[in-house]
Amino acid sequence: MTLCGMFFLLACTTSPAPVERGDSSAPLDLPAHSECFELGHVMDEETCLAVVEDDGRYPTVSENKSGLEPDWDDPRIDDPELEWLRSQIQRCTCSCCHTRPWGGPGVYFYDLTWEPVWIDSASSWSLRVLKGDTHDDTQTLPTTDRARLDAIIDSELDRRRNAD
Repeated sequence: MTLCGMFFLLACTTSPAPVERGDSSAPLDLPAHSECFELGHVMDEETCLAVVEDDGRYPTVSENKSGLEPDWDDPRIDDPELEWLRSQIQRCTCSCCHTRPWGGPGVYFYDLTWEPVWIDSASSWSLRVLKGDTHDDTQTLPTTDRARLDAIIDSELDRRRNAD
């Protein structure tokens, strides 16, 4: 059973329950690192802010890691495949730390709010991690369509290689 499957058996909600703040020694009921909602649902801001606070790392800075100049006329700005990939990430807890406005400590690796094209903030290594080309399954993006994710990332990695 995937982490996503375990999460739905335990929670079965479209939005995590609000996090109780009160006693700081009480454990927070937060989703784990790679847990995801079903397609069509996203992690809400309140939960993500609590996840980032609980993580305890300092915010980082995002930057262009594509090796290419950012272009506000880039046709990828409205690319439905990149939007699909972003939606896959946004339904998972990892989106909390990879969203700059929420103080995410992971925006150094990629930032879902980077402009003009968010995927340019991801290094080639980060893209390979999302794809699962590492030895750490906890860093792989759980997805509803592995072949589609692989094709999008392979296309981006090819674009970067061919620009050299």
